[in-house]
Amino acid sequence: MTDKAALRVVFRVDASLDIGTGHVIRCLTLADRLRGQGAEVGFVCREFEGHLCDLIEGRGFNVSRLPLPAPGWRPPSDGEPRHASWLGLSWQEDAEQTAEAIAYPRLPDWLVVDHYALDSRWEQTFRARGIKLLAIDDLADRSHSCNVLVDQNLVAGMVGRYEGRVPGNCTLLLGPTYAMLQSEYSVLRTRTSPREGPIRRVLVSFGGVDKDCLTEKTVDALLSLKVPQLQADVVLSSSSPQFDRIRKRIAGNSAVRLHDRVASLAPLILAADLAIGASGTTNWERFCLGLPAVVVTVADNQTAIAAELAAHNLVEWLGHASVVDQTLIEGALRKLLETGLDGTWSERCLNVVDGHGTDRVCAVLLAHPGLELSVRHAVLQDEALLLDWANDPLTRRNGFNPRAIEAHEHRAWFRARLRSADNCMMCIVETALAVPLGQVRFDRRGAEWEISYAVAPAFRGRGVGRTMLAAAIEYFRRSHDAADLFGQVKVENLASHRIFEALGFKARTGEPDRLIYELNYGR
Repeated sequence: MTDKAALRVVFRVDASLDIGTGHVIRCLTLADRLRGQGAEVGFVCREFEGHLCDLIEGRGFNVSRLPLPAPGWRPPSDGEPRHASWLGLSWQEDAEQTAEAIAYPRLPDWLVVDHYALDSRWEQTFRARGIKLLAIDDLADRSHSCNVLVDQNLVAGMVGRYEGRVPGNCTLLLGPTYAMLQSEYSVLRTRTSPREGPIRRVLVSFGGVDKDCLTEKTVDALLSLKVPQLQADVVLSSSSPQFDRIRKRIAGNSAVRLHDRVASLAPLILAADLAIGASGTTNWERFCLGLPAVVVTVADNQTAIAAELAAHNLVEWLGHASVVDQTLIEGALRKLLETGLDGTWSERCLNVVDGHGTDRVCAVLLAHPGLELSVRHAVLQDEALLLDWANDPLTRRNGFNPRAIEAHEHRAWFRARLRSADNCMMCIVETALAVPLGQVRFDRRGAEWEISYAVAPAFRGRGVGRTMLAAAIEYFRRSHDAADLFGQVKVENLASHRIFEALGFKARTGEPDRLIYELNYGR
């Protein structure tokens, strides 16, 4: 694919009173970024009570609305995902309806599915039609048949979480590095600073409807505390039964402002000193802007995540909504208001999410052999990234020394290479979204220069290796136009053999375990 506008992406995602709104909101975030890069984007959503089809259409996306299923359907007792009831009908029926919805004007290149009720059986019906699948998951509780899987959470045992649940060639995008936030978060991040000292402004946000009435309990707690100069922003949908009750309770109190569902929490997060809210996708928004939070889990699937975040001292977790009352909230807030904030809490949050996760996911979907790339010199800030790539299992297997590289030895080696400008050019190749695609290094060996390279794990299997190496060689030629180049490739590394040969390198025998590819200037 050479025309970015030709890429067609369809999202299969639902919102409802049971499902909530978070799945649709993060899909909208990714959809906005894809559209900004020229992709054609559409949605397929079922019209449950609490659906967000109008919101999606208001953002300029076409929505194929699936009908409300007949009431009373129950999933089979065995072999179904834990949240199968959220679908409202069998996965086969949903697949048939979805297939009909996405057929016009042509089948999508990518189908993005964000739904706890759908698993590998549903996904395989679309992969069999030649459609690539990206699954967004948080639970790791069912099998997937997908090309790419995104799980943006911080959970114990994350690396092995999907072992045996995805195909062997599935690209896994795991952890908060891939947290999908609106673009304004990365912009506002440059204006934030660690919170410390007195708490003067609190943000209260438990989701759109908040069926557990935690918003009301928190407002009552704040009013009971009677702390002078403390301001609060309370975000809640006007469709919630609590909304009018809270509005009446705070009438005449200018310190508490009630906001109907807002387009983005970002400005309120930036302005706050402390948040209290649900431990859902908003965790990553708060972290990106360094906002400490007291959290309550409102769904069972949030428990493992909240426990891990609390273990890393990133949040104060009060427990599940079923056991959290006004007294517990009031006690937690009183303690923090008395002690003030330790600035290291906010700094820990800032280190978790950088706000560019959506770009990273978008770049993987857009990757193809003809994509536009840019090349830059590596800088000191690339140290951790390059160590991660270097210690990737496939990179170690393809290298001539399979031993994992220790951080201290990598640091010494990397910094020495950066200072050796006459004998080493280390390049980072990036996509149009400034997402690093891989690294290419040129090391002087007498009269020649040796090429070493690695494609970032997220971009393997996308046919971008040749494009990346060609871009780096062109960049190198600008300052070393007459240099002879060579690269050493292990005999079994067939992908690298094909890349060097496609770029015009000629092979000669090296040692028994490798071939040497040469590209001689002018010959």
